[in-house]
Amino acid sequence: MKKIALSFVLVIGLAAASAARSQQPTTPAQGKASSTVTDTVVFKPSPELQKSLEDLAAAMQALAQRIANDPEIKTAAMNVASGFVTTAQQVVAEQSGAIEEALKAAAERISAAQKNQRIGTKK
Repeated sequence: MKKIALSFVLVIGLAAASAARSQQPTTPAQGKASSTVTDTVVFKPSPELQKSLEDLAAAMQALAQRIANDPEIKTAAMNVASGFVTTAQQVVAEQSGAIEEALKAAAERISAAQKNQRIGTKK
C-alpha cells in the first residue's frame, strides 16, 4: 500500500513539475522582429515559489531514480499509471457529450470576444 501511495505521489509530482515547466516564459529568437501585443500577461513566480519548484524538481528526480532502480516500485508505479490512463479513458468516453458541449460553448465565447474586440478596435 505504501508503494502505491508513493507511486501516486510520483505521478502527481511529475504532472506538477511538467505544468511548472510549461509555464516558464520562452525568449524570442534574436534577429527576428517581435510583434507588439498590448493585452498580454506575464507570470513570474515569486522567489519562494521558484525555490519550492526547484526543490520539488529535485525531489522528483530523486524519486524517479529510486523508482528506476527498484523493480518493485517500478512495477507499482506502472500499475498506478495504467490505472490512471484507464480511468481517464472511461471518464472521457462517459463524458464525451458534456466535453463536446463545453468545447462548443468555449469556441462560441472566444468567437464572440474576438468579434467584440475587432469592433472595439475599428472605432
